[in-house]
This record gives sequence, structure tokens and C-alpha cells, in this order.
Amino acid sequence: MNSTSNHGSSEFLLKVENLTIRFGGLVAVQNFSLRVPARQIVGLIGPNGAGKTTVFNLMTGVYKPNQGTVYLQETELTGRGAHVIARSGVARTFQNIRLFAGLTVLENVIAAASWQRRGQSVASLFALPAVALKEKKLLESARKLLEFVGLSSYENWEATSLPYGLQRKLEIARAMMTNPKVLLLDEPAAGMNPTEKDELAKLVRSICDVHGLGVLLIEHDMKFVMNLCANITVLDHGEVIAVGSPLEIQKNPKVIEAYLGAEETTGEGTAAASGQGSHS
Repeated sequence: MNSTSNHGSSEFLLKVENLTIRFGGLVAVQNFSLRVPARQIVGLIGPNGAGKTTVFNLMTGVYKPNQGTVYLQETELTGRGAHVIARSGVARTFQNIRLFAGLTVLENVIAAASWQRRGQSVASLFALPAVALKEKKLLESARKLLEFVGLSSYENWEATSLPYGLQRKLEIARAMMTNPKVLLLDEPAAGMNPTEKDELAKLVRSICDVHGLGVLLIEHDMKFVMNLCANITVLDHGEVIAVGSPLEIQKNPKVIEAYLGAEETTGEGTAAASGQGSHS
């Protein structure tokens, strides 16, 4: 596999073409394509079981696709291991928070950069200056990220003792510690109250504006998605049924039908697609 190819495009940070995966006789995702530009938030929505998290797993190396390609700028990542993809610049969070229990908030963020410490074990025994300098820089980077997400005052707390909304922010800080170009957020607003969701929306916008990342967001809260995303892709039964602006998605009959089916005739469809309802 070539690491670079003219099929990639620097116009987009992340470019996905025709991803397909089968589990036995079941086609879980079929011909999925998507683009994530720099400094832009892209939404990926769909009913439960639509295949959204499977798409994330394909992009991040958890699953290998049966066909299709994934590019980060000009670098092809298709089928590579999760650790290789993470080091290349694609970071993610998960539906279920996966913090390291027993470690502090600061230690959780630093742990995300453990791969940068490879080969230091022997050198650390002799406390070489280069090692000390690298450790100092990692500590500084971690503290800057905690300040960025608003967790500086919690750095010595045990991570799992944080309130739920702050744990979500910590998970994002930890993902950013890998220096990604693209950040994949899997239902980051799940379980949050309205105030926490507003704070999260501001943080995600800042990630794009301040750090220049592209963000791909899976979320069930339609109001959150519609207010935050510039472009939205809708997945249903593993296939893309719509791509467009929030306004276009709100009015798309296929999207309304996918979410509500027969309930569309009750008039609830438009309310759901426009963000007045949410579907988990």
C-alpha cells in the first residue's frame, strides 16, 4: 500500500470513499463517503443501528473495510492499525467515557502521549537531559490543554471523580494530546444537561477556530447538531441517504422518514428534523 497517492486531496483533512464492510452475510456499511475540511464541524447522524459507530471504527482502524479508502490529506490510512492511524493524526472519543481510573486528570492527559516516550526506558534510568526536557514539554502541553477545556483547577483530581460533563471535556483534552488533525466525537453530548451542552458546543467550535482541526461529530441531539455543524451526512441501514446543510437536512423527506417512519404523517417529523426533538 502506498502511503501517498493522487487520490488524496489536501483540500480536505479527511477524505473517505466508498467504505464498505460486511459481517458474515450482513452488509453493515455500504459505499460510505464523506469529507471533513479543516476548521469545520461535520455531522454524522442517523437512527439507532444506522452504522454510525461502525463508520468511526472503520476510519480509526478498529475494523478493516472490505472495500473503500480513507485518506488523511495525502496519506492513505485504509486498513492500517488503530495505533498507526492515531499517530497519523486521527483522534476519537467514545460513546462510553473511557478514562483511566486511579489516575489524576493531568495524568490521564499525559497518558495519551505515551507513544512519544518510546525508547526512553534506558535513558530514563540515567536521567538524561533530553528525556527531562521532553517530559517537561509533555507536562506543559497537557496543562495547556486542560486550560483550553477549562479543567486547570481539577488537574489533581482523580479523573473518574469529576462530574459527568467535565469527564467528557477531559476525554476531549486527552484525544487532543495526540496532536490530531481530525477529531472524531462519538455522541459527546450524551447525558449532558442543556448548560453542559452549550459549553460543549463552544468548546468544539474553539477546537476548530483555535487549533485548526476538522471535527466529525456523531450525535443524537438534533438541536445540538443543527446549531453546530456546517454540513451533515445522514446514514440509515448502513447507507448514506442525504448530505447537505442543516436546512437541507431538516427538509429532506428521506431523513424524516428514516427517523420517524409512519409518525411522519402526524406532523412530528418536521419538528424532529429541525431540532425540536432528539432521538437516542
